[in-house]
Amino acid sequence: MNTSHEIEILKDAIKEYGTTNSDGQKSVAYGILFDKTANTLEALNGTLRAAKKQKKVSFNAELLMMPKDKDVQVVLLED
Repeated sequence: MNTSHEIEILKDAIKEYGTTNSDGQKSVAYGILFDKTANTLEALNGTLRAAKKQKKVSFNAELLMMPKDKDVQVVLLED
């Protein structure tokens, strides 16, 4: 798995499907991200965790699971 490439796909998806939050950052609900990247990111949770560790995204959970976390916002920290 090419993590940096997967993170770029993730960032592009947040930019494309997200909205600008009150802090001026792009964010998208995990459920939307899950649906929109199902065919491009096989390991969405792994990619999210790697991106969070690299401080490229932020979300308020250790691990996001469908459907219980579908409304959790994934925030893009870095373009």
